[in-house]
Amino acid sequence: MTKTGDGPSIERDATAAGWGRFVEWLWRSEAMRRAIADARPMDATARESADRARTLAGLAERHLAEREPWTDAPGDTPDEAVGVALTLYRDAAREAHRALGTSAPDDAPATDERRELEAARASVGAMLDELTRARGDLDPLRAQRFTRVGGLLVALAALAAAPRAVWYATHPDRAPDARWTTSSAAVGYEATGRGFAPPDFKIPVFFHTAVEQSPWVSFDLDRVVDVREVTVVNRGDCCDDRAVPMVVEVSEDNAAWREVGRRTQTFRRWELRFEPVAARWVRLRVMQPTHLHLESVAIR
Repeated sequence: MTKTGDGPSIERDATAAGWGRFVEWLWRSEAMRRAIADARPMDATARESADRARTLAGLAERHLAEREPWTDAPGDTPDEAVGVALTLYRDAAREAHRALGTSAPDDAPATDERRELEAARASVGAMLDELTRARGDLDPLRAQRFTRVGGLLVALAALAAAPRAVWYATHPDRAPDARWTTSSAAVGYEATGRGFAPPDFKIPVFFHTAVEQSPWVSFDLDRVVDVREVTVVNRGDCCDDRAVPMVVEVSEDNAAWREVGRRTQTFRRWELRFEPVAARWVRLRVMQPTHLHLESVAIR
């Protein structure tokens, strides 16, 4: 009789193995455990030699990248830069051999410095990797963990933000181009305008009414459109209580108004979302005797 129950089990095992490999790639816990297990004692002299090897190799790479005049010769050419880097790598190799307790071969005269440099780079790189393992140095693995986890979080944040970004791209903010009108204007402010630039030498609000019963600011969107979100940024330096209780109203004819949202608690930023409604005018009105002044408004 043929057994049919192994398929799902094999799939589960494969899924678990794949998940385990991903977790290890991300978190590096097994690699860290192996690094600690493979570490061997190194005395202070060996550690100093290892540090000097890393420093010399770093200087060689920096010299090649920047072509800095380490030889104090103002006319360094690329060929001379290669020669300086090769000398630094040879010194790094000697220090790495001392740290590992191995014998360094005698330097042969270079017949092709560029090939010699590539060979020295590879050799020193391998020895530095071995020294990292010998010391049980977890910093490179920690750096991998930090980079990979950080990259994953950034990718997840981008995926989470993508739908909202698409929504904003397809529902542009109509308020910056709309003409606004206020119920009154304090001294130095206009009763109508466009945009949110504050008047010169004034507080950072784009309008400021006088004290009156139920002051308001209204936006003319120029034509009837679907409106489904209004974002209000209150004055930030003081007096946030002057903007509440606030109602958001819409109208197609600037005469009959329909309330679509209300805020009774003080706020710095208020995002109001509602079912799409046809409107040409959007009005923000405070239901008390007060001033009204805001930093910006978005209408989508």
